[in-house]
Amino acid sequence: MMGSSACSATGGGSPTGPSGPSGSTGSAVISGTVVGRQLTAAAKLGMALDSASTMTVSVEGTNITVTVDATGHFEISGAPAGEVQLLFKDGASSWAVIITGVGAEEVIQIQINLSGGAATIVSQTRSNAKTRLCHRTESGSYQLIDISISAEATHRAHGDAAVGEPVPADPTKVFDANCRPVVPSIRLVKSTNGEDANEAPGPSIKVGNTVTWTYLVTNNGLVQLSNVAVSDDQGVLVGCPGNALAPGASMTCTGTGVAVAGQYSNIGTATATVDGTGEEVTHSDSSHYFGEEADPDGPTGPKVSLCHKKGKGRYQLISVGASAEPAHRAHGDAKPGEPVPSEPGKTFGADCTF
Repeated sequence: MMGSSACSATGGGSPTGPSGPSGSTGSAVISGTVVGRQLTAAAKLGMALDSASTMTVSVEGTNITVTVDATGHFEISGAPAGEVQLLFKDGASSWAVIITGVGAEEVIQIQINLSGGAATIVSQTRSNAKTRLCHRTESGSYQLIDISISAEATHRAHGDAAVGEPVPADPTKVFDANCRPVVPSIRLVKSTNGEDANEAPGPSIKVGNTVTWTYLVTNNGLVQLSNVAVSDDQGVLVGCPGNALAPGASMTCTGTGVAVAGQYSNIGTATATVDGTGEEVTHSDSSHYFGEEADPDGPTGPKVSLCHKKGKGRYQLISVGASAEPAHRAHGDAKPGEPVPSEPGKTFGADCTF
């Protein structure tokens, strides 16, 4: 059988001497894989054994002992800081490995080779075992704090959670990057023939011509949205390129129709399901157009130039049939040279500026 052997793995900091008294534990985590030791052919292939592994690993100076599983893996929680000696035992054989400079709250991953009478650390990685949580204060607000992984379960039990996760006190909301509870949301912007015509009359479209509506859908929240769909209150069939949106992502859905005479309005509505909570979010937006009938005098009949209101105080020069002028004027349009309806004391120039 193999004899005893020891090797030292040096980490950050200086050795601080042997571990504390028997039974003492800390908060470091040491995990690893044993290789080289021929447990069975199945173990060498990373397969489970029919019988349980008989190898154990203990932390000298404490009561911590864990079993090395059939594939050679082990994990020790609560290892003390300072110099840690691991003792591997398998029947009458034993191997000792010393890891120095173990820090409190540190996570260490090692690979141990047991070959012949020697134990060698093949590889070692270290990291600080910290995580960030939105911590609930006495006032009920939240602040972002760094805590040890070992304390995470306690904090979560008292109402803390990570950025992007549902707020424990109100699962309909999630934490943003500043730990503010925000409601998952979806936004829809509907346009008619490329114009965001929230207000009537909207663009003038010849009766019988094709109307194209676009529906820009955006996930304004911090969590994934599923079952994304868009509907229209006038029965327009709306097609979308997908049915899920990652946080901050957008997609454009489309629908078409044939222009009818007179003032037309329709409302698009986007709906989605919030992943993790099942909550439904929704948002609607309207759009307009004016269906312009052919002039009685034919294509060369009388036309009227108007400064057409596009919204947000903007106007553009358009030419419409004389029959459509009253409807446009009723919604805030006027001719170049006439007073601006929404701006007392101002007059439209030839290009509709004022």
